Amino acid sequence: MAIDISKKVLIITLLIFTVLTASFTFTHNMQLSNFLELERADTFENVERVQNAVATEQSYLDYIVQNWACWDDTYQFIEDKNPEYIRVDLQNQTLSGINVNVMIFVNNSGKVVYVKSVNTSTAEEAPVPRKLLAMIEDGSLLTEGENDSISGFVLLDEDPMFIACHPILTTKYEGPSRGTLIFGRYFDDALLESFKKVTRSSLLMYRADEEMPQDFQNKIKNFSQNSDNIVVDPLNKNQIAGYFGLKDIKGDIALILRADFPRELYLHGERTLNYMYFFLLLTGLMTGVGVKFVLDKLFISRLVEVDDFVTRVRSEKDLSQRLSLEDNDELYRLSREINGMLNEIYLAEQELKAQAREKKVLLDSLNELAVFVDTELKIIWANKAALEYMNMGLEKAIGVCLKVAPGISGPLVEHLNLEEIFTTGEKKSGEYTAQDGRVWFAQAIPVPDEQGKIIGILQTCRDVTEKKEAERLLHEKQIAEIANRTKSEFLANMSHELRTPLNSIIGFSDLLYEKVYGELNEKQARAVGNISRSGKHLLNLINDILDLSKVEAGKMELDYKEFELAGKLNAIKSLLSPIADRKNIEIDIEVDKGLTHIRADEARFVQIMYNLMDNAIKFSHENGLVKVRAERKGDLVEITVKDKGIGIKEEDQCKLFKPFSQVDSFSSKTFQGTGLGLSLVKQIVNLHGGEVWFNSKIGEGSTFAFTVPIDGNNN
Repeated sequence: MAIDISKKVLIITLLIFTVLTASFTFTHNMQLSNFLELERADTFENVERVQNAVATEQSYLDYIVQNWACWDDTYQFIEDKNPEYIRVDLQNQTLSGINVNVMIFVNNSGKVVYVKSVNTSTAEEAPVPRKLLAMIEDGSLLTEGENDSISGFVLLDEDPMFIACHPILTTKYEGPSRGTLIFGRYFDDALLESFKKVTRSSLLMYRADEEMPQDFQNKIKNFSQNSDNIVVDPLNKNQIAGYFGLKDIKGDIALILRADFPRELYLHGERTLNYMYFFLLLTGLMTGVGVKFVLDKLFISRLVEVDDFVTRVRSEKDLSQRLSLEDNDELYRLSREINGMLNEIYLAEQELKAQAREKKVLLDSLNELAVFVDTELKIIWANKAALEYMNMGLEKAIGVCLKVAPGISGPLVEHLNLEEIFTTGEKKSGEYTAQDGRVWFAQAIPVPDEQGKIIGILQTCRDVTEKKEAERLLHEKQIAEIANRTKSEFLANMSHELRTPLNSIIGFSDLLYEKVYGELNEKQARAVGNISRSGKHLLNLINDILDLSKVEAGKMELDYKEFELAGKLNAIKSLLSPIADRKNIEIDIEVDKGLTHIRADEARFVQIMYNLMDNAIKFSHENGLVKVRAERKGDLVEITVKDKGIGIKEEDQCKLFKPFSQVDSFSSKTFQGTGLGLSLVKQIVNLHGGEVWFNSKIGEGSTFAFTVPIDGNNN
């Protein structure tokens, strides 16, 4: 039966046209999506202009209240309530001129000193909003210090109001603060109209405490989570809207504004794309018709002649016939190749056999087990690895049921329901652990014939024990690294957060102890001194934690410089002398004559020596001796700190260089310490490229020693 190739060309032409149509449609939709994005971006910019206009109004009010609050006349007015200040500076026209509706002066005790409310349009006095006075009574509008300020909105019964509060200071911005100056301006319809003119947009505003349209209610959830969000949504085919929220002074959403804009950009782009889309479709249709006609005329009639010849040769089995076509083109060369193909059939058959042998060699070279079974699960073929696993040859293995095959039945059958595959036609795979502890990955793939009927299953099995072990170790390593990094970051962050209030506690307790604010009795002075000492001890602990966290996080960097060794050791001795004198302990320092200067991080070197010498003094007996010796050891300087104190038990010595560890509970209570000193010493010495060691006997004292390079970091 002759092939109707003309119909096939028609189908191909229609397929090409369909693909082009799909491509055009996809491109059309993608470009339309781009126009949507452009429209959204343009709307974002327009809404940001509205936001900037509102922010400018708030900034102006913040600026005005700061100028009035930081003025010597205002500073004096809070004290003496000077009538001249009211007459000259607090006229109705003054507030109207600076666009301020409400001005309230409040002293440090929270009492209202003076209040004025005007209509900025008429410059006439107006009632003071009761809610503002109530918020002054509960402290919501009062500043708490010289650097404190309040800015935002307040939802009043009349209208929303811009609020700006500033502490009352001198013209030089110096304190102490004598109270709070409060400025307010109504966010009324007139101000909203001015925003519309400035931004050239249509604006709607609703309060969060009142009923609002559904589209505003749907957007308020977005602003509750992030008030800086701008939400853009099309209102209809011709308009698009941008929503944004404004906070009150407590940080909650107070107002929601909507700016409406025409969708000119999107509608113009949509029309242009539609014209292009239909033009391309028409062009594709006309091109397809022309191509179909040309193909029928020039190629298909000659292809039919080739088809007739091949059919005739196959039916007559006469290989002596030859095909001859006119024109020296691709079809002519095809006919020549057909003639030559008849002579190459035998060679092709031989080549196929060679390829089959190559495939067998390739499958046999695989390390994984591969077995092909029929519908009764009898082995038809197995690769070399599977045969070796069964310890038999291919001839012997063929016909053996896989379920009873020696050795291989477990990996390939035990965890896969092979009978179900013949029903479902779906491949199966999975991992399981054998009784000997080995992990296998098994896979069963159905093999259909030409009609789609499953005639067998190709099963493979790979030993993944080592891979699973490697994955487990890698996972455990990653978990450990993440845990360690999280710990270091947590300690560093917490240290910074704790240090700020501690510095304030220490500073104010020292001021009290030094009687800056007045006299203290003996009991009060002793309590304030205890606060200062405990705060400083806690600050030292936090600083040690921060240093240790920096080291563990790999963020500590050394600042190498050259300094005189003997002078630095004597300076540390002078620093510790008051502590040593309380126990009548002598500190003896000995430095080799040829050892004058070393190159290291000077501050960290002092930290190392301070910790070691402080520990030696702390754990020495009364009238004891602490010996410090520095000597050259090749390119290194070795420094030892020796005491004849209480010593360290052998079972406690393993705790010395661990963070937050002290040798026993008695020491923890008797000798104040953080348990971080020696850990930091070891980390800092290691950063310098040196080593730390010690020896100690209980009751005989301890010797701590370390080395660092004399020339430091030469790079």
